[in-house]
Amino acid sequence: MIFVSIMSSMKLVLFSVLLLQLTSEVMGSNSNSNYDTSVFGMSMQRDWMYESGSINLNYEGCVWGYVNDRENMGCMEDESGDGVTYWYMMANCRRAQVAYSLYASNSASSTRCKNGNWKESFVTKGGVAEFTYTIGTYGYNAPISSDDSSSLPLCESDGNGYYLSTGCSSSGSFTIDRFTDQYCTEYYDTYDNLKNFNYKMKSLSSCYNVYSSRTDEDISYSLANYIVADSGSCSENESDLCKTTSFVKNSGSKSSYGQRTTSRLTSGAGLSFTNKLKYGLGTTMLVGTAVMFFGILFTNRKKRRAMMHRKFRKSSSKKRSSSSKAGKKRSSSKPKPSGGIFV
Repeated sequence: MIFVSIMSSMKLVLFSVLLLQLTSEVMGSNSNSNYDTSVFGMSMQRDWMYESGSINLNYEGCVWGYVNDRENMGCMEDESGDGVTYWYMMANCRRAQVAYSLYASNSASSTRCKNGNWKESFVTKGGVAEFTYTIGTYGYNAPISSDDSSSLPLCESDGNGYYLSTGCSSSGSFTIDRFTDQYCTEYYDTYDNLKNFNYKMKSLSSCYNVYSSRTDEDISYSLANYIVADSGSCSENESDLCKTTSFVKNSGSKSSYGQRTTSRLTSGAGLSFTNKLKYGLGTTMLVGTAVMFFGILFTNRKKRRAMMHRKFRKSSSKKRSSSSKAGKKRSSSKPKPSGGIFV
């Protein structure tokens, strides 16, 4: 029992020291203003939006991309009973999306759409109709609005056994395509090239202003913020119309932040004193737990053996006493021999 109590006290002390060390490290990391947020992806790499004087948009084209609202996009139901053959398409519903790039500079009036001002390429998640609605509602002198996209079909039956939906051509323009299934996953042919609609969309290719510090009080209430909120980052892996940022390019290289951190932790050359202390305390606690476990195991075995020996001795003594009593009873029950003579 003394051994167990000592080991328990040791574990409690080690755990308390480790907890205090971790708490101090977390508090220190929270107060460090130089913390690298690149590990959280592109959403944490857009400080340029809040530091720029103006932001302009350049329309790139149509991209067949993923949606974020499958219920209103004519997608397959989220259940295995509906279209089991195409189960992999339930979570991979795609529709015609808008690809665009944003350019930013310190100029308060407008930004030129040139390589030096390019920041990131995006692709919408709510479809072209949602994009045109946002442009027409929050943009200044918008060249396109929801009225131009209100007639675009979205997986609607044409009454002749086909389904019509907005699609993308190989050149990156919007089309109306025919599909053979109700979820618009099996392409059949192109129904309409949408020349007038594509002409209006290309007017956004002339570097359309979506934020200006002169006219917009805060970027949080500007067109730039609204369209980015409904979009995701787009790279050359998704479409040739998009550009890949340096952050995405370096994500898979050895020079990236994650790779450098992993190599340091793996080699152990860059371990700080705090990490060494944590690993040392953790190892000590693990060894102490193993010692306590085997100590309790062997102690219980000795106790069990002692109890078995006591039980064996008691049972042996009981057997001897019972056999002696039985012998006395048999001897007392035997008939005594008589002195008479029988004829």
